[in-house]
Amino acid sequence: MASSNSLQRERSPGGPVCRWRLKGELVGIALSLCLLSACSGNSKYFQDAVNQATQDMVGKRYGSPHKTQVASDGGEIWTYFERGSGTAGFGGQVRGGSCRAYVLAFDKQKVLRGWEQRHCQE
Repeated sequence: MASSNSLQRERSPGGPVCRWRLKGELVGIALSLCLLSACSGNSKYFQDAVNQATQDMVGKRYGSPHKTQVASDGGEIWTYFERGSGTAGFGGQVRGGSCRAYVLAFDKQKVLRGWEQRHCQE
């Protein structure tokens, strides 16, 4: 007659090591999903803030813009860059990095009137 320990081993052939590996993979997937949803946070904020947020409000949330320009209508164009991480190879080139630019258009009254997300021009 087999003991309860040997029956348990038969049901889970990898034992605790396989269970830990599976848990680690699930945690990795969960973290990846969280990071993806965090990246979309800027887009959602800007979308909801059009015609409502002022330059002061955006500045308090994201800090000073990385680039500013005067718009043809007398307003301002603010640009924020969001750079992802990458890995450097032997040649010193960074691979796997990403860069997004959030371009915000404010009118003369300093109210956000439009925005767009672009790939960075490097």
